Amino acid sequence: MDGKKGSAIKWLVSSNRRHYHETKYWSFSMAIDLPTAAMALITALESVTGVQIAILERRDDPAEFWARTAAILCDKTKQNWCSEDVRFMTSNTELMGMSHIIEYNFDGKGTRRVCALLPPIANIDPNFIANAYGSPYPTIYDLPSSAETASWLMLYHAAHCLDTALSDQEENRAVAFATLGLSLMGGDYKFLPGRVRSSARQIAAMTGKASGYWAAGTGERILMDLWKTETADRLRSEYGCYPIVKQSSSIDIERIARDSRIPEGQNCAAEAGGNGGGMRTNPQGTITDANLWLWLYGPQSGGTSSPRLGVPPKDYYAFKTFKDFNTAASYVLETANKLAQ
Repeated sequence: MDGKKGSAIKWLVSSNRRHYHETKYWSFSMAIDLPTAAMALITALESVTGVQIAILERRDDPAEFWARTAAILCDKTKQNWCSEDVRFMTSNTELMGMSHIIEYNFDGKGTRRVCALLPPIANIDPNFIANAYGSPYPTIYDLPSSAETASWLMLYHAAHCLDTALSDQEENRAVAFATLGLSLMGGDYKFLPGRVRSSARQIAAMTGKASGYWAAGTGERILMDLWKTETADRLRSEYGCYPIVKQSSSIDIERIARDSRIPEGQNCAAEAGGNGGGMRTNPQGTITDANLWLWLYGPQSGGTSSPRLGVPPKDYYAFKTFKDFNTAASYVLETANKLAQ
């Protein structure tokens, strides 16, 4: 904190806190620019909360960092900041990034707040998160990508821009916000077969926070429901099949026992009609949480002829189930608040 009497600003809160794995069976590759989507969600978070979030630039030289930070804060707050006012910020080389909540005088009309957010390095290793929470990752394989890790950290720091009390509840909210946000941004489908965790869930597991576990489950529930509906649409339009979608509201996705096959009569395969009537022309398909992965990845054993649609069943883009980023930000924040209790 700047100790000068009458300083225009003071540092209030920093989110730079120190506080399972299975074999990968299918690779995950989506053409979604996660860091860009994360920035868009942070902009939307500003809009729906009214909290000012200034995105800083990484500079190794402290003098350059202070000068550029002052300019960014001036632009964000529309106030005249002096470069000396930000010299208390010494985390310019923090690899994981950070956020500072700063209080400043507003034209002599009282104080306002702005949150200065420094992004993590672009090639951040997810083990930094594990180590920060005291839970080193047990393997060097199947780690979340640098883009996924950096995006999670950006959302985590942004959520801490809302802090007022430095409480455990606010930490739980930040973990939930980042986890649910990353899940719905990327549409990571690795979790569908029940053998590998999604990247958002892997990072949440590193934190050890229950809010992260349930945030991952919430995101996976939304994705499963979307993909069940899209699977039904394709079976109906491309295979002339009558799909039956079994609904579920459980967000304890890891406890869902996956099926190993889709039974005959429920797999959209044409069947022989009775009395020599030839092939039945209205095959039926049943889509559940347990067998969704089989519809997408295809039969895993012989003796069945169900379609293989590919995963995801239709193109995915960030926050596909929401009408815009503001709506998505409101939902993710509201859910994170509930999960943080």
